[in-house]
Amino acid sequence: GINLAFVKAIRARGYSVLIGDIALHSEAQQWLQSIKQDQGPKVIFQHTDVTIWDHLERLFDVFANEMGGVPDIIVAGAGVYEASSPGFWDERDTQSTYKLLDINLFHPIRLTRIAFRRLRQAQKQGVIVHESSIVALRASPVLPLYAVSKAGLSHFVRCMAPLGKMTGIRVVAVAPGIVDTPLFRDSAAALDHIDTESDFLLPPEEVVKAMIALATDSSYSAGTVLEVNDVGGWREVQLLNEPGPQG
Repeated sequence: GINLAFVKAIRARGYSVLIGDIALHSEAQQWLQSIKQDQGPKVIFQHTDVTIWDHLERLFDVFANEMGGVPDIIVAGAGVYEASSPGFWDERDTQSTYKLLDINLFHPIRLTRIAFRRLRQAQKQGVIVHESSIVALRASPVLPLYAVSKAGLSHFVRCMAPLGKMTGIRVVAVAPGIVDTPLFRDSAAALDHIDTESDFLLPPEEVVKAMIALATDSSYSAGTVLEVNDVGGWREVQLLNEPGPQG
């Protein structure tokens, strides 16, 4: 998926990487096994439930102990895709929140808050990269909660824009179209709404190129939301007079 491709790409640039997730996909497990004996930068997995504040805080402690200091680049990559079903309208909620919003919206907000504090304490600049979606710009009865989570995330990133000049910490986001990832292909509900044989799916590597650019090119100012809708088709989403997804 996107995050594994990003880990591979950023490690190739000389960065050590700490991965925090509930569990590793089999492809990620195989890759980690394959690099155990090489002399490249460290890659460490830390079991993490991103909906738990202490788990997010612990990631920075593990990084400091294993790699030293505070990371230069923080990516809030955990996310879930959930299309609505007819039962969505009839079910009675038994909890005070939605898991999808906890993972897709509240986790990146919390991670950003922790990252800001850690970077400021270390008197260090850095970049926090979020993963939004073009769905943030579309009203979708099929994906109401997913669309809300991504729209909220994109606007949160924009709200962080003034802090870039004040602190040297840039909060940015990539907003891709439909990406060919296990998250998507493993979702029966998602596959009900797209034909994987004829519809265009973005290769994860294209999204990663945009993420690397956001993380390493300071010309992308704090608050940037970068749409990736095609191979080589990138554009900055506008706050005002936004025409909507292109492509």
